Amino acid sequence: MDLEALRSFLAVAKHRSISKAAAALYVTQPTMSQRLRRLEESLGFALFRRGWTGVVLTPQGAYFLPYAAQLMRDLSNASAVLGSKDAARPRSFAEVAGHPHKVVFGVDNWLPERAVRAVVSSALTGYGADEFRVTSRPATTVIDLLELNQLDAGLFYSTEPAHPFPTEVIGTEDMALVHPPGTALEETSAPALKELLSRHRFVLFDNPVLTHHARITTTLIETYEISRFHVVDDYRTMRALIRLGECITVVPAGVVLDDAGRHGSNLSFTPLPGLLPEISVIVGVSDAGRDHGVTEAFAGSVAGFLHDDRPGSGDARPCAHRPVRADPGCLPGPGTC
Repeated sequence: MDLEALRSFLAVAKHRSISKAAAALYVTQPTMSQRLRRLEESLGFALFRRGWTGVVLTPQGAYFLPYAAQLMRDLSNASAVLGSKDAARPRSFAEVAGHPHKVVFGVDNWLPERAVRAVVSSALTGYGADEFRVTSRPATTVIDLLELNQLDAGLFYSTEPAHPFPTEVIGTEDMALVHPPGTALEETSAPALKELLSRHRFVLFDNPVLTHHARITTTLIETYEISRFHVVDDYRTMRALIRLGECITVVPAGVVLDDAGRHGSNLSFTPLPGLLPEISVIVGVSDAGRDHGVTEAFAGSVAGFLHDDRPGSGDARPCAHRPVRADPGCLPGPGTC
């Protein structure tokens, strides 16, 4: 994406004037207008409209702005660390970026802590602690980095049937309704779910969940005629809103189970088997990962550690996850019963 066009977009949003933004960036007004037009054409939507108070953001422009700002900030931070003009790099730089030979594993940051333990434990069976590192990213980023060969292997939630690298489904999870304390789903049926959903605003998670889990969210919204939303991009905000009785939402069951198999963070939740599509827990291995010695056995190892560490493992407590949909030789996935 054109960085000068992004910088111009942010300047116009700040000054609410193309001429003032052009002056601030020391370019002509026609140049500024051309940059904005080029950016809008590449995005496929208008970013601004003219109002009585000057140039104002369209709804699409307002949605796009924080992503543009974050991108420019990330690039600025990377430049500050890597740039040759500043010799005083952080001492941690050598550890973070100075070991390209390390095997790198990615974990979807929606997966629970036991998933991270399973990846670390599996990595330790084949590598020394100084030979690998684990990074937590949104599922979409894990998938992109695997395709780009910047991760060797990754563990992530997905509703997609195929990916551009070898994968193995090591488990599936039901979606779970997360609702305020004192409320209850009277029965596991579509009418009961629709009635309970109608009494609350629905917490809709913004990107990357909005796009990556679109099959589930679209089915949910259309089937149960949800019309009142509260959009968040942070799990803690979701918890606060639901705990205070204002909202309700649906997430993978593993997200709201703590390591002891109890409801995480005192939230009430109810599994929804059969009412929504299940979500898969997937291990992916990139071409680079195979070159670095990560084999198909890694998926089985992660599944085995998750099975041993699942909520309620070793006792009779019920589990909110569905049986594994994998090859007969594959060990059960996270939280399966």
